[in-house]
Amino acid sequence: MTSVVVNETTNVVTVTTPGPAGPSGAAATMVRGQASKMDAGSITISTAGTYVTTGLTGIFDTATANGMALGTADAFGLKNTSSGSKLLRFYGSIDATASNNQILGIKLAYNGVAINETECRAFTGSGGQEAKLVTSWMIEVGHEDEVSLFIANHSGATNISLKRARILASEVFA
Repeated sequence: MTSVVVNETTNVVTVTTPGPAGPSGAAATMVRGQASKMDAGSITISTAGTYVTTGLTGIFDTATANGMALGTADAFGLKNTSSGSKLLRFYGSIDATASNNQILGIKLAYNGVAINETECRAFTGSGGQEAKLVTSWMIEVGHEDEVSLFIANHSGATNISLKRARILASEVFA
């Protein structure tokens, strides 16, 4: 049976697995990070259906971070600052509107390139009701590489009003 011990003071996770199933007594520090934006922001949309960076700056949670920083190429992304490549599970969500009855979409992007498999679309209602967009994916992220949120308006070139957003990543042990 595998046992996991978490030392919250030192942020060290010790995983013990007997036999050939995995390392015995291996100690590791998990890479993790998260950023959010809980106030409104405007995202310029020039072309319907084209995914763009939010162009907004997230607030990085330094209290829970280890081996990650706020993105530099995209200030609403997360950068791997650990010593090497890591397999990370990313979660991203955006609550937004763009006038009435618009189809919005989000994708995760790796170093500025949208990942098609992460697309999620939602419909804004009448009266400016917000679309709730969520995506998640595991990505092998190299040292100093970044993952961020991209957004699109599939109904037209109406700008998007972001209400809330977050992106987080946590290491997955293979």
